[in-house]
Amino acid sequence: MTDYLERFSRYLTILRGVSPKSASLYTRQVEAFLFWMEKDGCTMDPAAMRREDVEDFFEHNFYRHATPNAMAEGNSNATRNAKQTALGHYFKYLLRERVVAEDITALIPRPKVDYSAVEKFTHGEVQRFFAAADITREKGLRDACVFILAAFRGLRAGEIVGLTLQSLIEESAGSLDIHIVGKFSKHRQIYLWKAPSRLLFLWRSVRISHGARSAHPLFVTYRRGNHHQRNRLTIHDLDKMVKTYARVIGVEKPKISMHMFRATHASDLRHIEGYDTPAIAERLGHRSIATTDRYIPTRGRIHKTYASLAAYWRDVTGLWGGAE
Repeated sequence: MTDYLERFSRYLTILRGVSPKSASLYTRQVEAFLFWMEKDGCTMDPAAMRREDVEDFFEHNFYRHATPNAMAEGNSNATRNAKQTALGHYFKYLLRERVVAEDITALIPRPKVDYSAVEKFTHGEVQRFFAAADITREKGLRDACVFILAAFRGLRAGEIVGLTLQSLIEESAGSLDIHIVGKFSKHRQIYLWKAPSRLLFLWRSVRISHGARSAHPLFVTYRRGNHHQRNRLTIHDLDKMVKTYARVIGVEKPKISMHMFRATHASDLRHIEGYDTPAIAERLGHRSIATTDRYIPTRGRIHKTYASLAAYWRDVTGLWGGAE
């Protein structure tokens, strides 16, 4: 089975063009299924596996960690849907290689997933996040820079933690270009205007004072170790950061995550001249406008527009000692 998994991973990345991160996730989800099959004493021969085996695995995940009074504590519909996608890819690969006679996942109904609107912050709430970040301290300056990239540019959490010092490219008049390796391994350059760029340059100077080189991570933890041993921030760290700030400033939402800044950015762009839905989709790196619609589900009238994001966020950048 190990040989199948290794070839499956190569099939995803080389022939299907799936990003290495997604291929790794699919492979781990298949491994979890195979581990469950082996632990349950079931066959490990792919050709002998049945649709019922896969359905039993999904049932196991539905009830996993659940208590009699909290059946929903097992895997959510979205999680089980993702696992079904991974197993679907795997059995299609085995079918292609003539290891199995059919894709046993094809007739399994998919769990209903609620693709409702993405939760976001208000303009005032974002301002309170920035006001709470003490930029006179290293950690506060780091946090403010993270919020800048999330709220002013709508970067994904994974894109933020993947930045290095050489990702920052200084432009004329103090503005900044940032080189991003985004989802689907797509490279792009993004622009940031002068006021927030000053903080990014200041943070880069702090990292250089730590002894960081150009290929070292831009954002690091402050949990333990000296400057040279600090670890790169993780997506979990970012979510924990935003939840901590939310508690301090009194922002209450059903579920808080760094991704909400990205949804806020998408909504904010509707107030900027020249940004229709296709333009917002391109800026966010969405392959489908349907995805963008989840971020801006309401198409209500915009009563005031701005010439640029710099003008829209002037009240926030004023916190840092001046406007554009």
